[in-house]
Amino acid sequence: MIDRSVRILLGKELAQLGRSRAALVSATLIPLLLLVIVPVPQLVAFSKAPINIPELPGGGPAGLQSLRGADFFVQLLYPLLVTICGLIVPSLAASYTIVSERERRTLELLIALPVRLTDILLAKLLSILTLGTLVTVPLFAITATLVVILDLAPAGTMLLLLIPLVAAVICSTCLSLLLTLLARDFRTANNVNGILFFPVLIATVGVLGAVGGSARFFVLGVTLLTLGAIALVIGARWITFERYLD
Repeated sequence: MIDRSVRILLGKELAQLGRSRAALVSATLIPLLLLVIVPVPQLVAFSKAPINIPELPGGGPAGLQSLRGADFFVQLLYPLLVTICGLIVPSLAASYTIVSERERRTLELLIALPVRLTDILLAKLLSILTLGTLVTVPLFAITATLVVILDLAPAGTMLLLLIPLVAAVICSTCLSLLLTLLARDFRTANNVNGILFFPVLIATVGVLGAVGGSARFFVLGVTLLTLGAIALVIGARWITFERYLD
């Protein structure tokens, strides 16, 4: 059960995000591009004129050999877009809810309240997680529904894609705790995001290419959650009042 102080702080964080037009626009446009605008024309093209992907010489990675036509997009390229989107939205929200407060020097006001640092951070992380989920899942549902309507993949396969999407959102939310400690302004936040997310993207590509069938979605989900848990543990051990305010 979430403490009353955390619920109050969470409401404050969500209201702050709702009032930030820049945060909402940034957190919506990129997912709209990656989850709808880019894949929809590709899916329509596949449904009208299936494109055969040539077989890789020498066998190739196990995760690529069985993919032909629309399967190549639905099970490889689109999951990659979904994962990237799930990583981007929380990081953008973190930049506005955490880094912007540090730039405006309003963090001291939060610390002055009769709440613990863990309550403040938990509320911020929950607000980031909430925004990431509310933005990405509906947009994903639009394209997933189109895939099923066009008969390019069964509904079960598209539902499985929710695993890496939600895992990516959780992973990025955990990584935002490290962003809190390392970034002092938006410019630094962008650089830190690139450093933090590059290993995650490499791991994502590696899993999608190495694991075949629907198992790739489960393995990718577990991988992302593991990386997020590592970031959360590191951040929780490192963070203090002084480092948070510095």
